[in-house]
Amino acid sequence: MKVNKGHMGSTIEFISSEDKSLFYKDFNAKSQMLEIFNKCNYMGNYDTSVINFEELIVSELISKKIVSEKIFNQYDKNLENLHLCLNDDIKILDESEQNSISVSFYQTSEVIQKMYTKFIREIISPIFQEKIHYQVVPTFRFHFPSQKGYNWKDRYHTDIMLGHPPYEFNVWLPFTKVFDSNSMRLTPLNDSVKAYKMCDNNFEILAEKCQYDENFISYLRSKSSPLAMEFGEFIIFDPKCLHCTQYNTTDKTRISMDIRIMLENNFTKYSREYKTTGRKKMPFTPGHYFSTEAL
Repeated sequence: MKVNKGHMGSTIEFISSEDKSLFYKDFNAKSQMLEIFNKCNYMGNYDTSVINFEELIVSELISKKIVSEKIFNQYDKNLENLHLCLNDDIKILDESEQNSISVSFYQTSEVIQKMYTKFIREIISPIFQEKIHYQVVPTFRFHFPSQKGYNWKDRYHTDIMLGHPPYEFNVWLPFTKVFDSNSMRLTPLNDSVKAYKMCDNNFEILAEKCQYDENFISYLRSKSSPLAMEFGEFIIFDPKCLHCTQYNTTDKTRISMDIRIMLENNFTKYSREYKTTGRKKMPFTPGHYFSTEAL
């Protein structure tokens, strides 16, 4: 029996055959990225002098006493050098691919929250013709070089296999320069769909193949590529595009944010109820996972 690694054992479960059928009805719906952008991802940028997440992240790290200002100053006040300012124990990854710093950023200052809302309102929302609801608590990632706890093969996944609705859009933005292995790998939509078919559209099989099937791993590796981006850039991509964090063999820290957004009218497209697969079982609806107000 294979030991669970990566996302094995944490993929979406169905309460009935009807529930499963309704899920795949949504999963197989036409790509909204293709409908709106005619491509599976969209790259954009913003003025970092107006929306300066970097400055606020530094202040947050200091106020949370994660790093001392004195030590941080010794490393040129550069977030790419953050790993040099920290003890190893707080950099260790847990089974959810997060460390204690990432977890601590689920609660941030009001200043960061306001900047986040400003980013959604002024940068992301105008891209769409319809108002959007956004993830209330975004996910900050602190990805350090040679990080301990990375005891799995690259965990290629779609958020959909973890319970998210197929009608979401994924937004990803780095706050440091990202390149090679410190960045996220992204697989084009067509190649991702082929990978699903290789797994009979079974997400648990996909999770297992990502850890134990070298041919499958090689296929995904050959089709995906690391994002090369700068602070001030962002990408919106189709939720069905397989993606993963990599073991960081560079000498630079990567800090980034994951956001999920939903068009205001997309909630009516749900054929079933969508909830997080974790302990809280939070509904993917406005006022819960998503913002009450559409921007």
